[in-house]
Amino acid sequence: MKPLDCMEIYEDAAFYDQEFSDRSREIPFFLKHAKATGGPILEIACGTGRLTLPIARANIEITGLDVSPPMLQLARRKAEAEKLAITWIQQDCRFINLEKKFALVFSATNAMQHLHDLDSANGFLTSVKKTLTLDGKLIIDVFNPNPAKLARSANVRYHHKTFFDEARNEIRVEASSEYDITSQILRFTLYYLQDEKLIRVKKVGMRCFFPEELAAICHFNKIEIVDRYGDYDETPFTHESPKQILICRVMR
Repeated sequence: MKPLDCMEIYEDAAFYDQEFSDRSREIPFFLKHAKATGGPILEIACGTGRLTLPIARANIEITGLDVSPPMLQLARRKAEAEKLAITWIQQDCRFINLEKKFALVFSATNAMQHLHDLDSANGFLTSVKKTLTLDGKLIIDVFNPNPAKLARSANVRYHHKTFFDEARNEIRVEASSEYDITSQILRFTLYYLQDEKLIRVKKVGMRCFFPEELAAICHFNKIEIVDRYGDYDETPFTHESPKQILICRVMR
């Protein structure tokens, strides 16, 4: 397995938390499925708890698992401040070792795409299967590769997004990207600017999983795809969909 190359970008958990503090569009989807199962639930790559905490607020038992100590430390502090009973576990998702079984396991917002090789993807799914109850469900959430975006020149910077830090200062994020067709890794360089001044740079590599490839990986690991959506509003998946959201169960 290839080592994870994403650890550095999650070192500054407070900045990450500010960057995504206003993002909430996934929450209704995962909350709906959490309520449908009733728990217990395992969120893999939970980060600072952006999705974990809303589920716990709904009085659903949930465990958050992540490989990054800084992210988990901040998540734990936030949960303690709200007196939410959440179990936090630091483990690599490819080598999950838990005695507890879960009715729902999910990995949200492209987290699986930090796994850059097939052995890592297989290791992740093998680990997940061991954590699920007999009739448990797995939700996989990755982006649907867009050929136009993959063809972007690495020399072109484009506006990616804008957000506000804790002091409500506007931060503009510009990006450049380059796709490695051999490894299927889309590599981003993110430039964070405040008042036109560069304040930090992040480099992120995301493994592209093409639709039939992802289905084949699931099948190889004896995981059945029950439903496949194109976005968090549960629209049917098509070639134009921005997302691949798979509702899965283990083949018995």
